[in-house]
Amino acid sequence: MKTFKTYDKGDVLPEDYKKALINLMCFQADSEYAGAQRVAENHRYATRPEEAYRLSKKVFEEMGHGFYVWNLLQELGVDVDARLYELSHNPDNPDPKKVNVINGFRKENWSKFFECWEDVALFSTVVTPAAVAFLGQYRECSYLPWARVNVRIHKEEYGHLAFGVWASKRCIEFGGEKTREFMQQRIQKFMQMGLGFYGRPSAGDKKSQMFDVYYEYGIKVKKPEELQAEYMELLDSRLKEIGLVVPAGVEADYDMRMGYEAEEPLAA
Repeated sequence: MKTFKTYDKGDVLPEDYKKALINLMCFQADSEYAGAQRVAENHRYATRPEEAYRLSKKVFEEMGHGFYVWNLLQELGVDVDARLYELSHNPDNPDPKKVNVINGFRKENWSKFFECWEDVALFSTVVTPAAVAFLGQYRECSYLPWARVNVRIHKEEYGHLAFGVWASKRCIEFGGEKTREFMQQRIQKFMQMGLGFYGRPSAGDKKSQMFDVYYEYGIKVKKPEELQAEYMELLDSRLKEIGLVVPAGVEADYDMRMGYEAEEPLAA
């Protein structure tokens, strides 16, 4: 792993570094909170009380992730109260000039993916491994307060993955082979989202314009190709545990912008 200068709480940050850092941190914090709002909506698909209870725990933790990062942003001079106000008062369509929410967590996009509890289970099984890999890199980023916060977030994301595996197993336990086959056919749509989570390739015609900046500063510490390998290994192991398989030929959906791939500075 490349080496880079690190900064701790209270250190003077170079202006360009601070701008890039705040952009990514806002994407994480705002999207964690918006993601919690979306997950809460999926309670309508819960099939049993225990499923509903465990999903509620995930909502609580996702809101906590937003809270942890917002606290750091407040120390950097960001008006986090205004960001919360926008998300809480306009949950279905928050203003992109006021908050930075990834497209996948906007209601008009999110709602298309969910029709049943099996979809809820598969989201945490198939997409969450990408969050584990992607957010895991921030534990080693150059801004140490953010790195420390992401140690906890990373651990809880593993818990959300465990929830997905548990929920998927329960679906098959109660629904049998017919449900297993039904779920196998629905993996692809979530895998497209998972493959797009960590952003476009680091090289070539489709590369992100911002990746080199983030990578040079040590804000992002792994290339998308490295994160994809981690994602696929984790996904394969969890699907095998459930009795499902990774479908072949699935391509990433970058339109959901799951990897905080801002090409221009956004709301701060």
